[in-house]
Amino acid sequence: KSGVLDSEHDDKKGHGHSHDIDLASSDSIQATARGFLVILALCIHDFFEGIAVGVARQESAVWFLLLAFASHKWVIAVCLGLKWSRSALKPLVAILYMTTFCLVSPVGILTGMLLSSPEQEEDMMNTVLIVLQGIATGSLLYVVFFEILEKERQKQVSGIV
Repeated sequence: KSGVLDSEHDDKKGHGHSHDIDLASSDSIQATARGFLVILALCIHDFFEGIAVGVARQESAVWFLLLAFASHKWVIAVCLGLKWSRSALKPLVAILYMTTFCLVSPVGILTGMLLSSPEQEEDMMNTVLIVLQGIATGSLLYVVFFEILEKERQKQVSGIV
């Protein structure tokens, strides 16, 4: 007999399932978890940026913040979409993550509008804005340093070339 197992000669005393690890499923779970952490951090960032837009009182400030906000949000959305299309992330999960990413900004703007009232003191509003921008910046730094740059650092080939 050769060393190759033949289906006619297999011993049928097995118990009906395999103990092999499904690597595709494991990759999908890891991609889903990484995607969740990225979306969580980006949503925190976008929520607080939205609040900054919502509490702005001058029309020129609102338009400036909205332009700055939209100009980098669409770049992030495109990058996420491209990354997820090449990853093991399931398409339905990617759509759910992207929808959440898109809906958080208007919720932040609405929250900012509800939190601000004309009677509030300007100094207090400036302090609140500084704290909110600090939280937004911190969450964005988390995404850049612990998700994006860490994955690039682990690659064998430099991303610059």
